[in-house]
Amino acid sequence: MSANTTTAGRSLGITLAVDFGIQLVFYIYSAARQTETLYDLSGSLTYIVCVLVALLLRDNGDVNAISSLHPRQIVAAALVLIWALRLGSFLFMRVQKHADRRFDTLKTNPVQFAIPWSLQVIWIFLTAFPVFAILGNISTAQNAFGASDGIGIAIWVFGFVVEAVADAQKSAFKTKNPTKFMQTGLFKYSRYPNYFGEVTLWVGMFILCANGFTDSWQWVTIISPIFVFCLIYFLSGVAMLEKSSEARYGQDPEFIAYKARTSKFILWFPKSQ
Repeated sequence: MSANTTTAGRSLGITLAVDFGIQLVFYIYSAARQTETLYDLSGSLTYIVCVLVALLLRDNGDVNAISSLHPRQIVAAALVLIWALRLGSFLFMRVQKHADRRFDTLKTNPVQFAIPWSLQVIWIFLTAFPVFAILGNISTAQNAFGASDGIGIAIWVFGFVVEAVADAQKSAFKTKNPTKFMQTGLFKYSRYPNYFGEVTLWVGMFILCANGFTDSWQWVTIISPIFVFCLIYFLSGVAMLEKSSEARYGQDPEFIAYKARTSKFILWFPKSQ
């Protein structure tokens, strides 16, 4: 076992423990109050704390672990912090205005309520898995900053902008038109541009981190973008909204026409009708 494998493994173990601990504290508080208002915020806060812990508790034999960080490690950590701050604040403000109906039947039962909090532990760790992996790597063992890093950053920025703009557009639209469906702005090119942006930015993050892998086992972190896509497309975001949208607007001719001409997920030009 190489020195880097030991170092990275230790970092991942501590990160997972911190992840679990924070979610446990928030779960206990939320279960006692029977509220879901801190669920999304706690997720974003956990990302932030886990990244900071991974940075501060590095043990790679350097005289000053923080000052010896590889540029890739700094960029990856900064991007996660920016993403978590933006998404966390947006979701927290949204839940203050509209309760999250997914928790209506769960929050009154502590055992059932524990399920989404447990899943959030997994979501946090697997989503940022590539980042946590390279933050634990010995800086000098990583490849130099190269073209693939730039490609990864560009893809991340594109995904981040798409997600942020789509969230802002839909929030503004729903404030004025709470009973209507969104079909303008980025929603003209995708029915779920915010989720497309989310998946895209984690693809970019993996590409950025991949050039910093120092052990072959770290390629398993490709599960990150795959997990994010499967979670969003098949289990939570897209799948759930498809059902609710169909129930609310399924008989509306305008909605039927919108679905027929608009890409379900990937940003693309509308079909001519």
